[in-house]
Amino acid sequence: MKKTRVGINGFGRIGRAILRINEVQDIFDVVIINELNPDNKNIAYLLEYDTTYGRFHTDVNADDTSISYAKKKIYVHHEKNIFDVPWDDYNVDIVIEASGITDNMNAIKFNNTTTVKHFILTHAAGEGVKTIIFGVNEHEFNPLEHKIISSSICDTISLTPILKLIQEEYKILGGFLTTLHPYLGYQNLLDGPSASWSQPGDIYSHYSLGRSSINNLIPKSTSAVSAAEDVFPGLGQRLQSFSYRVPTSIVSSAVLILQLDKDIDLVKLKKRFYSFEKSQDYSVIKNSTKPLVSLDYVRENFSVIIDHRWTKMENKTLLKIVYWYDNEWGYSNRVVDLINLISKKY
Repeated sequence: MKKTRVGINGFGRIGRAILRINEVQDIFDVVIINELNPDNKNIAYLLEYDTTYGRFHTDVNADDTSISYAKKKIYVHHEKNIFDVPWDDYNVDIVIEASGITDNMNAIKFNNTTTVKHFILTHAAGEGVKTIIFGVNEHEFNPLEHKIISSSICDTISLTPILKLIQEEYKILGGFLTTLHPYLGYQNLLDGPSASWSQPGDIYSHYSLGRSSINNLIPKSTSAVSAAEDVFPGLGQRLQSFSYRVPTSIVSSAVLILQLDKDIDLVKLKKRFYSFEKSQDYSVIKNSTKPLVSLDYVRENFSVIIDHRWTKMENKTLLKIVYWYDNEWGYSNRVVDLINLISKKY
């Protein structure tokens, strides 16, 4: 059976993780990469050596037009505009938009004239784009209607499967989500201008994000809940979210506090989570009671690992859940799952 031909636009943390995961699962062929970094040898080096996930399974070589390994050759382009990349020349079936650049996402939504069958946006895409989150609504995918699909964001794909299971039994009246998220590449090692300098003086410009990422807990807003509204409309009216950027490089955690509409049967609720884990088709929810810390969850395939040591109830209707997720590897696994889901429809 012919493999799906995939192009990756943006070969950063997520793009490289997707390729590494596919090397193990062997679902599709990555045939072209578009990356602004003009140095193909550096691109090959970053794929071969990774501080978080270790060395690639084989040597990676590069020339002026490609990178190669284990008898595989992937052509590399360096275009700023996603549609200056000749995807059609490589007969690409699916393009993964992993650059995080808003102009690229808008171009896909409004200026798409290629023969590419599907685009996957590895960020929240908003109105007009179908969001698919495993454990929530993967059954809604329609290959004829959904040419552009959002795989949402790591914070949201970890939150929403939990909410779905809870909402099957209870109504959520209100609540708070606090996430602890590792620093990201756009932050500073030492104090300097924030990435939001374009809106000086605005209370949402997050000047604090310009402070040293390796020395501080940095409070900020998060789009975890607003992105979740793509699959749970109106959620933002009941659930508020807040985040800290923490001085670690990988693995997020979160504390979810919910006010429910009736008395909580904690034993029954936990059984619901464990039952889902046993019956799920994808690696969405994992349950744990082990006394682990953040680095113990590196390279977890699951969207979310619920730490039931801290699953608590107060005043009969107030619920607290603590969970973990590898914000790169777990998320990238779901992108690979999405490619697999789409490919089965060809």
